[in-house]
Amino acid sequence: MARATIKSIARKTGYSVGTVSNALRDAPSVKQETRDEIHKAATALGYRVNLDGLKLRTNKSYRIAVLVSVSEDAAEEWEGVEFTRILAGVSKAVQGSRYQLSVFSISDGDAALETLRSIVQEGLADGVIFSGTRVNDPRIAYLQVEGFPFVTYGMSDSDQPHAYVDLDSQTAALEATARLIRLGHRRIALINPPDDLIYAQQRRQGYADALSEGGLSFDPALIATGPTTAKTGQLAFTALMQSPNPPSAIICANEAMTLGALSAAAKTGVKVGQDVVAISNDDLKLSQYFVPPPSTYYLPIGETSRLLGEFMLKALGGADPKEIQKKIRATLIERQPDTPASGRARIT
Repeated sequence: MARATIKSIARKTGYSVGTVSNALRDAPSVKQETRDEIHKAATALGYRVNLDGLKLRTNKSYRIAVLVSVSEDAAEEWEGVEFTRILAGVSKAVQGSRYQLSVFSISDGDAALETLRSIVQEGLADGVIFSGTRVNDPRIAYLQVEGFPFVTYGMSDSDQPHAYVDLDSQTAALEATARLIRLGHRRIALINPPDDLIYAQQRRQGYADALSEGGLSFDPALIATGPTTAKTGQLAFTALMQSPNPPSAIICANEAMTLGALSAAAKTGVKVGQDVVAISNDDLKLSQYFVPPPSTYYLPIGETSRLLGEFMLKALGGADPKEIQKKIRATLIERQPDTPASGRARIT
């Protein structure tokens, strides 16, 4: 078979040689749909570009940076386990394009900002994906000033629009709380991430809105915050159940926190499903194996991670940030009846 060329791709697609050439180097002058069509035809024909030469001509790295947060407790705690699935989804989305992924591990906000400066100033990547958006996030402000393409896993409070994919955390918390209120619960606790995270604030707001709509008062004593780890869930559950007026239901921000809560219950003799109800958010299909398996709000991480990759490619192609934003609704998986607690199972 003859080697595929720009001319043979032009014949197959019906586009001019100039259009094909521009599309293959991802020139923004060619519409994204046309670029996709030409790239698909090039792949089908077995076209191989000289990437080193293309990098020199375009002054691009053809790499997408993905920032992965690694806490000091990562070796001991189940935290950030979803990143393997996120990376898999992003990788699948960019397959067939010229872009490859580069993973950068960061430990905190200052390290993330320094890493971003290196990526931008040293040309280590052409775009970046990161999560854990914060109030007045300096990473977002820096990238916007630099005009550098990025996509966040999470919304932000920035006045300037940017590309993002996010779970509708506020609605998930509102629905979970409202559901428990309808079932007769009046003391509902929330184990939440730190308050400086945008999605933590969204969850707190949804929780508060549901309480207000249900005619219940907001009690700060029923809110516990901390890293999204099993240890946080364990400590928070114990403290909540030791309080003078313990909750009959607890909403956990993710599966790791829920696992910690179930562990604390087992150690202290509290029967989950009888003495107290536990509901999990951000279900990754692991909590179905917990004992007892809690009701959860399912996070379609395959869809979210795929969209992160697709939106990154569109951002690199010059798409309007307003056109590459998506909030995804969580789906309730009911594994327990979650009826009101039979009594006040306070830990002494």
